Amino acid sequence: MHPFISMPHYGKTNFKHSANRLKRCLIAFIALLVLPLFSFGQMKTDTNSAVAKIKDTALKSDTSILSPQKDSSAAASGSLEDRLGIKISKDALDDVVVATATDSAVMDIKSNNFQLYGDAKVDYDGRKLSAPKIEFNQNSNIAKASVLADTSKKKANAPTFEQGAEKVSYDSLQYNFKSQRAIIHNARSQYGEGFVISEQIKRNPDKSLYGYKNIYTTCALEHPHFGIRTNRIKIIPEQAIATGSANIEIEGVPTPLFLPFGYFPVNNEKHRSGFILPSYVTEINRGLGFLRGGYYLYLNDYVDLQLQTDIFTKGSFATYLNSNYVNRYHYNGKVSLSYAVNKTGEDYDPSATIQKDFAFQWVHNKDDKSLPNLNFNADVNVQSGTFFANNSFNTTQILNNQFQSNITLTKRWEGKPYSLTLAARHSQNTTNKQVSVTLPELNFFINARTPFARKNPVGSARWYEKITVGYTANSLNRITFYDSSFELNKLQFSDFQNGMRHSIPISANYSILRFVTLTVNMAYNEYWNTLKTQRSFNDITQRVDTLIDRGFASSRDFNGGFSLNTQIYGMKLFKKGAIKGFRHTLRPSVGLNYRPDFAKAPFNYYYQARLDSTQRLTYLSPYEQSIIGLPPQGRNGSMSFGLNNNLQMKVRNGKDTLTGFKNVVLLDALDFNTNYNLAADSFNWDFFRFTARTNIANKLNINASANFDPYQYDYVAMRRTPRTTQASGNGLARLSTAQLGFGTSFRSKEKKPSKNAEAAKDNEDFRSLMRNNGYYNYVDFNIPWTVNLTYAFNLERRPSAFSKSDSSVVSQTINLNGDINFTSRWKVAVATGYNIVEKQITFSSIDIYRDLHCWEMRLGMIPFGFRKSFNFSLSVKAQVLQDLKLTRRRAFQDAAF
Repeated sequence: MHPFISMPHYGKTNFKHSANRLKRCLIAFIALLVLPLFSFGQMKTDTNSAVAKIKDTALKSDTSILSPQKDSSAAASGSLEDRLGIKISKDALDDVVVATATDSAVMDIKSNNFQLYGDAKVDYDGRKLSAPKIEFNQNSNIAKASVLADTSKKKANAPTFEQGAEKVSYDSLQYNFKSQRAIIHNARSQYGEGFVISEQIKRNPDKSLYGYKNIYTTCALEHPHFGIRTNRIKIIPEQAIATGSANIEIEGVPTPLFLPFGYFPVNNEKHRSGFILPSYVTEINRGLGFLRGGYYLYLNDYVDLQLQTDIFTKGSFATYLNSNYVNRYHYNGKVSLSYAVNKTGEDYDPSATIQKDFAFQWVHNKDDKSLPNLNFNADVNVQSGTFFANNSFNTTQILNNQFQSNITLTKRWEGKPYSLTLAARHSQNTTNKQVSVTLPELNFFINARTPFARKNPVGSARWYEKITVGYTANSLNRITFYDSSFELNKLQFSDFQNGMRHSIPISANYSILRFVTLTVNMAYNEYWNTLKTQRSFNDITQRVDTLIDRGFASSRDFNGGFSLNTQIYGMKLFKKGAIKGFRHTLRPSVGLNYRPDFAKAPFNYYYQARLDSTQRLTYLSPYEQSIIGLPPQGRNGSMSFGLNNNLQMKVRNGKDTLTGFKNVVLLDALDFNTNYNLAADSFNWDFFRFTARTNIANKLNINASANFDPYQYDYVAMRRTPRTTQASGNGLARLSTAQLGFGTSFRSKEKKPSKNAEAAKDNEDFRSLMRNNGYYNYVDFNIPWTVNLTYAFNLERRPSAFSKSDSSVVSQTINLNGDINFTSRWKVAVATGYNIVEKQITFSSIDIYRDLHCWEMRLGMIPFGFRKSFNFSLSVKAQVLQDLKLTRRRAFQDAAF
C-alpha cells in the first residue's frame, strides 16, 4: 500500500464497519490512526463496530472531516466513551474535535501527520481554528496553521483563532492540544476598543499572552494611523493590557513621547477605575492651567464616580463631581456637582476680581414598567448666574439664561378616578438674577365625572346626564429672591408664600340644530391663605404702611357662562385647469361669561384705603400677595367674539395615482378675537387681536400678529380715554403692537449611515456619552448640510407727549445657523445674526470638526465681541485612550490682550 492516502474533492467522510473482514481489518487499522486525528487525540476503535464508507458527493462544494457523532440515547449523559460507543486511550483529548475543509484532506500514515486544505476549520472545546491550511501531528499533539499564497502571490483570507470573546488573526500558528500553549507569528487581536499587533505571541493555558515587538492602537486599519510601540506586552483577556517602556508613533514615525510603562483596561463590562490625565492650557489672566485631571472610580454594577479638577497657577481652580447610577428595569440617573473660583489679575492689582460659581444637576428617570401606578422623576438644574458664562466654551450653554428644575412624585390608584402629585420646582433667570423655588407643590385631581348619569341608560342621554363635574386641589409653598442676596442661614418660614386652591369645574355640551354646539360651564374656586395684608397711607411719615396678619383666611369666587360655535364651509370648484378648487373654512364662536363683583357687598373681599396724600380711596385686596390667586375685583359680563379662518386649494396632480389631486394649504390660520364687557361702565371693548399663520411650499413659515386699541389716547394727560377712536373720527382702532416672523430651514437628504455607525449608537459608551450631555459634542456627518434662517420684526407704538402722537419703536433681527460637510470628514458649523436697527452683528460662533478616522479634531471660535475666544482639541476617539489628546484654547478673559 502506498504510504499516502489522498482524498481530494470528496464530501463528508465517515469511517464505520464493513461486512468484508479483509476490508474491516484494513480500515480498522486506518481508523486507529485517522479517528484520533479527527478528534485531535488518540482513540482506539472496536473492529466489530467500525465501518468504512465513502460516498461520492461530487456535487457538493466542500469536503468535511467529521468526528464521531454523539449518541442521542440515554448514554449521552454519561462519559465520553459511553457517548461515542468506543474505547478511548487514557492520553486522548478531553473532547471531540470537529474538522472541515473545502479542498482536500491528506493523511501520512507513517508519520501520523494529517493535513487539511482550503478553508480549513477545527473546533475543539470552544477553541475555533481556521486557516487555508491546517496540519496536525498525532505524535506531538501539535497543530500548525498558516496562510497560503495564491497564483498572484497574494495572501488568502487571514487565519484566525477564537476562544470566547477572544479573536486573533495571524500568519502562522503552532498550538499544542495537550499543554494548551501556542506560538503565534504576526498576530493581530482586539481587546475592547484597542488592537494589539505583535511580531510574536506566546499563549498560556490560562489564556494570558506575552507579546514581542508590539503595537497597541485603537485604529482599526491594517496599517494604523498611530500606535504605542513596546517590545514587551502582557495581555490578560477581559482584564487588562500591561506594557513595558513604550514610544508613541504616528504614521509609523516615532515621536519624542515615551512612557515608562502602559496599562490599558479591557474589561468589556466597564469594571475599571483609574486616573484621568489632565490637559494643559496657558492663559494671560489665569496663568498655566491643568484641566480635567482626576480619577474615575467604579464602585459597583450600579454606581460610578468621577472627580476632576482644574488648577491654574494664578489661583483659579474648579472641581467637578459626576456620578451615574442605574438599576435596570427600575431607574437610572446621574448627579453632577461643580464649583469654580475664577481669579483675574494679581493680588496687588486693584482691578483684580474673584468670581465664585457653582452648578448642580440631577436627572432621575424611572422605568414606566416598574410600579406603573407610582412614578418619580427629577430634572434639577441649579447654578449661579455666571457659571456657564465663566466656565463654558459651548455657545448653547452661554446663551441660555433660563434654568428650571422639576421633581415630581405621582400616585395613581388602580380603578380609581383620582391621582395625587407632589412636586418641587425651581425657576431661575440669570439676566435679572431672580430665583423662585416652590417646595412643595401638591396637586390632587379627580377626573370629570357624570354624577347624574343612569347606571343602565335606555335610549338617548337626557340633558342632565351630560353634566360633568371635576375637582382639583392645588397647594403651593414658594419663596422668591435674588441670588446675590440669598443667605441660607437667615432663611425663615415667614419668607415663604403659601396657600391652597380648590376648584370645581362643571360643564355640559349640547348640540343645537345639528350644526351648532352649545357649551355651558360654571366654576367654583376657594382660596386658603395664611397671610393677609392691609396697606394705608401714613400722613405723619408720608409713606404707605403695611400691616401683616398671619393665620388662616379663606375666600371664594364663582363664575358661569356659555359659548356657541360652529363650522361653515365654502367651496369653489373648477372643471378645467390645474386648480381643482378652493375650500374656505370659517369657525365663528360667541360666548357670554358672568362674574359678580367680589370687592363689594355682599362678598366684601376688598377694603378701601388711601395710598397717597389725596383723599381718593382705592379698593385693595388683603390677599394681593397670594400665589394661588384671589377673588377678582369688578363685575364682569363679558361677551367674547372669535372668527377663525382656514383656506386650502386642491390642485390636479398626476403623480397621485390614488386620487389624482393634491391639497395645498394657503392659510393655516387667520384669527380674530376680542371681548365686550356688558357690565363695565366704560372701556367695554377689549383689544382687537389678529393672528395669522401659513407655510409656503413646506419651506417658509410665516407668523404675524397685531393688537389694536379701540380707544382714543389723551397725549396731554398721557392716559387712555373712554372715547373710542371711531367716535373721534380716527378709524376703527389704533395699532398698539405688531410682530412679523419668517423662518425657513433647508437640509440635504440624509445619507444612509454605515453599519458601524449604527452599531456605535447601540453600544454603552454612546449611551453614556448622551447621558452626560454628550449631545453638545456629538457631530452627525450623515447630513451633508443644513441651513436655518429666521427674521423677526417687532413694532411697538408708544404715546409721546412731545409729538402728541404715537412713536414707533422697531426692532429687526436676522439669525442664521447651519453646517456643511466640505468633505465626508470635514464639517463647519456657523451661528450668527444681525441686528438691522442697531446695525450690529449679534453673538456669533464658528465650529470646525475634522474626522481623522481614529482621531478627531475640533475648533470652536467666537471670533469677535466680549466673549472672543477659541478652543482647539485633537484627541483619540476611543475612550480607553481619552487622555491622549492635545488642547489649546484662549479664554474670553484674555480677549483684551
